[in-house]
Amino acid sequence: MITLDKVGFSYKATGRSLALFSSCSRLFEAGLVHAVIGHSGCGKTTLLYLLANLIKPDEGVILFDGQPIGTGGHTQAIILQDFGLLPWKRVYANIELGLLLHGVSQEERQLKVAQIMRELGISSLATAYPSQLSGGEKQRCAIARALVTEPDLLLMDEPFSALDAMNRETMQELLLRLHAHRKITTIIVTHSIEEAAYLSDRVHVMSRMQTEAGTVQTVFQPEVQNTHDKEAGAPDFRKTSQYFSTCLKIRELLEMEVH
Repeated sequence: MITLDKVGFSYKATGRSLALFSSCSRLFEAGLVHAVIGHSGCGKTTLLYLLANLIKPDEGVILFDGQPIGTGGHTQAIILQDFGLLPWKRVYANIELGLLLHGVSQEERQLKVAQIMRELGISSLATAYPSQLSGGEKQRCAIARALVTEPDLLLMDEPFSALDAMNRETMQELLLRLHAHRKITTIIVTHSIEEAAYLSDRVHVMSRMQTEAGTVQTVFQPEVQNTHDKEAGAPDFRKTSQYFSTCLKIRELLEMEVH
């Protein structure tokens, strides 16, 4: 369970402070796929960086199974919008990097990297450089690098936004298959209502709203629950009334945004 407990965060620039979150609380249930969606500038990526322990909250605490994130032995992996592959390293070396940083032996690294590359269908790309890959291939490599370390929490920032429509759907289905077997707690930031409705068990809508004090800050709207059987033919879910209903609920919550 990931818990945001009265988290506050502000950006400081040119002597001014812009409050993004104030006393923000939320639960992210373990083992599920969570989508975070909201208008540009509401703090989705900032939230991801807080969860990744890359930046610290000004107030409050983020807990992972009851312990402050980054202190309880839990591990996180993050996939960025631009995939984050190191251009001077070959695919194999990119995927292996996290294991190297964790001090995993060479023999175990070889086994783990070979296994995850087979699972994602990229074994033939081992000696290629990122510049030689298509967008979909880069995304598969980024996912492989994240999953090879067997993280407890997977964070994804607009992971499929750079892909064309068909590649995006292929990668979405791949992600669901991977999650069905691993059950890693996954939090995906997206701008797409349809992607949030398709991928997630829970949708968390972030909005900039006016507070009682007259300031505008980011808040979480009521959680949208979205239970469907991802393992049993996910593409057909897009044709169901539940899918369209979930899209409508998300849209209605997004329309509550202050402009």
